[in-house]
Parts: sequence; structure tokens; C-alpha cells
Amino acid sequence: MEINVKWWSILIVIVISLMAVLIIDGNSQIKKIENCKTQRIRPFPQQFFTWNGIVELNNQKLYQPSCL
Repeated sequence: MEINVKWWSILIVIVISLMAVLIIDGNSQIKKIENCKTQRIRPFPQQFFTWNGIVELNNQKLYQPSCL
């Protein structure tokens, strides 16, 4: 009887810790997505609408946010 209680206790601790890890990872992923959304929503200067401006912004790595 004591052996079953020991194994069930270990199993419950493992399941709870895996759930905690998944919840923490999910929250961090949501923060990354929200941060990327805020970086994508920005005013566009005239450079975004000309070919030379797009090439210039792309070379400076300013055309798209780094999270994409």
C-alpha cells in the first residue's frame, strides 16, 4: 500500500510541474506575439512606398520587425 502511495505522489508532482512549465512557456509566447504586434503597427514614412526606399530600409534591417 505504501509503495502505491509513493508512486502516485511522484506521478502527481511530475504532472503538476509539467503543467506549470507549459503555462509559463505559453505566457512567454503570448508576450512575444504581443510585442511583435506592437512593432508591426507603426507609421510608414515615404520610404516604404518607393523601390529605392524599400531597398534602403531592407539593407538597414528596418523594413520588417526582427521578430518576423
